[in-house]
Amino acid sequence: MTTTDILKASASELQRRAEEHQRLLAAAIEENDFKHMLDACHLPECSHRQELKKILAEAISVLEDTRKAFKSRQLETLRKKMIRVLAEEA
Repeated sequence: MTTTDILKASASELQRRAEEHQRLLAAAIEENDFKHMLDACHLPECSHRQELKKILAEAISVLEDTRKAFKSRQLETLRKKMIRVLAEEA
């Protein structure tokens, strides 16, 4: 294989992966199913998985900090769901 062939194959693989991530993100947004998006990344060091975990942890922290100011059953339920999803991924 020549260097050009290797670069073409690499570019094709990158394009395929980008299209797959785009499809998964669109599906997750449409279905409001971010757990499915986490399952799509099989590697523990997947940058998408790490970023989503970081965002979930931050959102949980904000919800915990504001739970006394906003006594909302919906926010409590959401916070508990987020904690459960994050715990399942740990």
